[in-house]
Formats: sequence, C-alpha cells, structure tokens
Amino acid sequence: MNQRRASSRRRKRKKRILLRLITIFVLMMVLIPCSIAAWLYTHPIELKSTIVPHELTKPFDPWENVKKLYFADKDSVKIDSDVDTAKIGDYPVIYTCHGKRYKTTLQVRDTTPPVLKVHAYSTDLAEELQPQEFVEETSDATEVTVQFKDGAPPSEEGTFEVPILATDSSGNQTVKNASLTRKKDDTPPTLHGAEDVVLLQGRTMDFEEGITVEDDMDPNPQFSISDDHVDFTVPGTYDVVYKTKDRSGNVGEFVRKVKIKKDKDYDRKIVYLTFDDGPSDNTEKILDILKHYNAKATFFVTGNNQKKNDVLKRICKEGSAVGLHTYTHDYAQVYASEDAYFADLQKISDMVKEATGTESHIIRFPGGSSNTISAKYSPGLMTKLTEKVQEKGYQYFDWNCDSTDAAGNNVPVETIVKNATSGNSKHINILMHDTDAKDTTVEALPDIIEYYRSKGYAFEPLTVDSAPIHHAVSN
Repeated sequence: MNQRRASSRRRKRKKRILLRLITIFVLMMVLIPCSIAAWLYTHPIELKSTIVPHELTKPFDPWENVKKLYFADKDSVKIDSDVDTAKIGDYPVIYTCHGKRYKTTLQVRDTTPPVLKVHAYSTDLAEELQPQEFVEETSDATEVTVQFKDGAPPSEEGTFEVPILATDSSGNQTVKNASLTRKKDDTPPTLHGAEDVVLLQGRTMDFEEGITVEDDMDPNPQFSISDDHVDFTVPGTYDVVYKTKDRSGNVGEFVRKVKIKKDKDYDRKIVYLTFDDGPSDNTEKILDILKHYNAKATFFVTGNNQKKNDVLKRICKEGSAVGLHTYTHDYAQVYASEDAYFADLQKISDMVKEATGTESHIIRFPGGSSNTISAKYSPGLMTKLTEKVQEKGYQYFDWNCDSTDAAGNNVPVETIVKNATSGNSKHINILMHDTDAKDTTVEALPDIIEYYRSKGYAFEPLTVDSAPIHHAVSN
C-alpha cells in the first residue's frame, strides 16, 4: 500500500515538472521573438561600417553603407550629411529612424595615381630642358606636378630614355619613359621682312618693324640691327646689317639696302591748305581765291553733296588735289568694323574717280587718326586701319594746325585767321572745312595765304609722297 502511494506521488511530481517545463518553453517561444522584434524595432538600421573610405570626386550614395533595414523602409529613414566629394576630408553622415541615430564617417581620400601621357622630344645640345617639354597630358582629381625622376637629362648628342615622374597633391605617383633625341645644331637662324626699301628724304622708318627670325631648333632666336649710320636727311644708299643668333651660338648676317631718295620739297617751307567735308558752294569760292594767289590746296571730300561733284574736276584741272574723306561721314557706319571702313572708302574712291577721271590715294580719316569715337563701335580699329591703308597703297594725313572753324558755324574771321596762322613747322598742314556753312572760312583764307607767303611758304597740294603728318593713334 505504501509503495502504491509513493509511486502515485512520483507520477504527480513528474507531471508538475513537465507542465512547468512546457509552460517555460511556451513562454520562451513567445517572449524571445517578441523581445527580438522589440529590439529590432528600436534598432531599425544595420550599417556596413562606421568608417567608410571613399575616393575623391567619386559620387557618394549614403544608402550604399546600409546593410539592412528592420521594421522600416527608406521613406522612414532620414539621412543628414554635408559631404563634398571634391575635397579631401572626414564627413559625418547621420542616419535617423524610429528615434534611433547612427553616425558614420565618410573618409574622402585621393588614392588614385595621376594619368600621365608623354611624347618624344627632339632638340639641340644647348636647350636647358624642362619636364613639361615631354608631357602631352596630365589629369587627376588634384594638382599634378611633373619632374625628371632621375635628374636632368643628358646634354650630349644621342637618343635617351627619360623617366618623367608625375605626383599629385596626395603623393600618388606615376612614372612614364619619354624619348629624348639631342642633335648638334650648325644652322644659323633665318631673317624675314628685311626687303630693300626706298624712302623719300626726311622720312623715317623703324627697321625692326615687320622683322621675324626663324630657327630650326631654337624657338626664340635673337637678332640685332646696325643702323646708326643711316641719315634719313641725306640722299644715298645705306646698308642696314641684321645679325641673327640662336642659343647654340650660330650667327647669320643679312644686309638690307635702304635708299634715301631726294625730296624736292624737303628744304622748302610748305603750307598744305586742306578743306574737309565738301564739295559745296564755298568750294568754288575757295578755288577762286586760290587761283588769284596762285596757291594750291587739298579737298578731302564726302559723298553727301554729289550735286556739286562737277567742281571736283576743276579742283584737279587747276592743280589742287582731291582726297578721300568718307562717303557717308556716319561714324557708327564707317567705324563699325574694318570691312565697313574699307567699303565706305571704296565708295568714295569710286565717286572721285568717276568725277575726276583719276584715282586718289590720299586719305583723311573722319575725326582724324587720333579719334576716340571709333572705339565706341570697334575697339582697336584705328590701330589696324592706319596700318592697312598704307599697305593698300594709300597715305593718310592728319593736321598740325587747326583753324578751329569746326567749332561752329560762322566762327569769327579773326579767330580763324589767328588759329590758322599759328603754325611754325617747315611743313604745315592746316585743317579747314568747305561746307555751305563755312562762309567765314572763305573770308579768312586770303589773310591766311598772305601771312604764310610773307614768311616764305609755298602752297602745295598733298600727294602720297608729302610729309605725312600723323597723330598718335588713341584707339
């Protein structure tokens, strides 16, 4: 009996233990997943790393560092970063989700060596070489410097391999071998632009202007000129000697013949009476005065009053000259461009040739060569035009004495006479005008002629060989 009761108690105890174990197991099966789920909900982001190396200039996507999301999607994640992948540095990237913040550091670095392309180079024995001579191209995210890896290349004759070292700002390096060929240079530089020239007595020239020197090995050969013995005032033929020299010491010599031709007017005192902006009714009156005094003048005409063009033939017939001023006298049109100027010049040239039967090659620029208004329409234009017109066979004339009759209509006669007789040069070019409004200029002309004649001056028309009175160009 006692054994049965003991056995029954053991069975009941086992059942209670088993029940407890089952209860614990069930609780664990419920609580553990719930705990895990709760933890994952409060820790929704798993990052790959808290320190992220990143290559300079490469695009950065902060999602690339996210390994997994738990109980979250991308829309529930806020990412704060101020990353500049163009600059080396450490940048914080903050991920926030379900109130939890994760910080990672993006380390922007340059670990890529620079791209270096080189080419072969040939030179003489004298050039002091720089590594840049061999470099065709370098590229990198940072600044690149190049140098000779093994010191300065050989200076003797032959062909050599020269290692070029490129280093970026982060210390990354690339080495490429370039071929160097050194040759002995025995050829002197050649000279261009030193053709023989003929000048009128008293005219000058810059013997350096237009000269170029060329050498097969030296990109910057030098030259010198021996011209101190040239006397522009004394007719004769002079030798101007040019000597060229390259860095290898080769010397060349070139002789330029300069002929100074006698100018019949060189020793004469001459007044050039010039009248702009005609023809007009006043042109006829001026010609009558010139005829009375047996004086000659120059008329720089426009195309604005062509009903008076018959007088142009009389100008030439009586020994005066017709010059080219402008067809339109519209600054905005004439000085719009180089092509615009020469188009205007061609029109006035054609008009004068049709009216007189001869071509004129003397010019006065509207406003003179020193005008600044042309810069408003075409900067630098006058510098080009003053050279180009002479290259085309024209000569331009400014003035060294201003009558000031352009100051207004009916400028007092005594004012015009005073200003027009203020010249004291050997060759005087007086600026006047012969439009219909310049009656007082006509009235002043006899006194002007009588004054200069009393001083021993002759009155001649301008030609392309006349003393070229040129202003300083301001545009």
